Amino acid sequence: MKLYKLKFKSSIHLGERENFLETTEIIAHSDTLFSTFCNAYLLLYGKDKLEILLKRFIDQNPPFLISSAFPWWNGNFYFPIPLNQMPKEKKLKDIRFIEKDGFEKLLWGEKIEKLVKNGFKTIPELDAEKEENKKPYRIINTPRVSLNRLTNHPGEEFFHFGEVFYKDNSGLFFLVDFKDKEIEKEFNATLRIMADEGLGGDRTVGKGFFEIKEIKDINFNFPSEHNGFLTLSLYSPKEDEIRDIRNGYYEIIERKGYISSPYGKNLRRKSIRVFKEGSVFPHLIKIGRLVDVTPEVFTEHKIYRYGLAFLLPCKLEVKDEN
Repeated sequence: MKLYKLKFKSSIHLGERENFLETTEIIAHSDTLFSTFCNAYLLLYGKDKLEILLKRFIDQNPPFLISSAFPWWNGNFYFPIPLNQMPKEKKLKDIRFIEKDGFEKLLWGEKIEKLVKNGFKTIPELDAEKEENKKPYRIINTPRVSLNRLTNHPGEEFFHFGEVFYKDNSGLFFLVDFKDKEIEKEFNATLRIMADEGLGGDRTVGKGFFEIKEIKDINFNFPSEHNGFLTLSLYSPKEDEIRDIRNGYYEIIERKGYISSPYGKNLRRKSIRVFKEGSVFPHLIKIGRLVDVTPEVFTEHKIYRYGLAFLLPCKLEVKDEN
């Protein structure tokens, strides 16, 4: 398993809702990473080779699995809180991420209350005295006005644009599990194209450009006995996987937006609902799917939404120690 550490050269806009520019996500979901990867792979290797690659994912023989991108800060890598953790204290419910050592203990079934008491670092940082020191990023709403394309006149359409700035000692990282080691070289070459193409929205004005700070192996201390799996990516189950979901702990979000293709733009792709990162399920026989979200009027090629789960073993139930 490889870890890719990214440092952004500018702000980044990761849309939360379609046509709602005022807000931004602070992480890059796995489907965003995969779509950006496919566009860069197309530029580097061509349409035919991309279709061959995508067929392997469609046929349930993926050459790699990719997680969503989460924050790193001052040398620590932060992972999402498993959704089978249900703290009673309000301040603990605000915690979104915990450093790797604490995350491993959560996989073993320990409670978040105990880990915070023992000093494991979280985002937001609960012990920080100043608000600006609680998070490795800051979100700014920049006022903008749209221009008429014919007259270049600003008109009256005023709006705010949400963008996230990661501090000098922070950024995002994601994990890749290479099932086929032969593709790792192509993946790294494609990632360098991604760095110059940018990640997220508003790339034409310099948003989302990044540099690859580090690529390294990563290992986890998984529980010796487990009865569930946590996903570090968005997850869209196949029909025969749904029966295992009712006993899980999860949140569902909607994913939609517009296609990004050199063969056509500004077409709305079909929307889907997926399970969020940090969702915890019983044993899953399969790992999800690519979802065809191609607009009906677009015929150049298929558009897919990445929904394969990046699974880590964990203990499904958190025992009450009292």
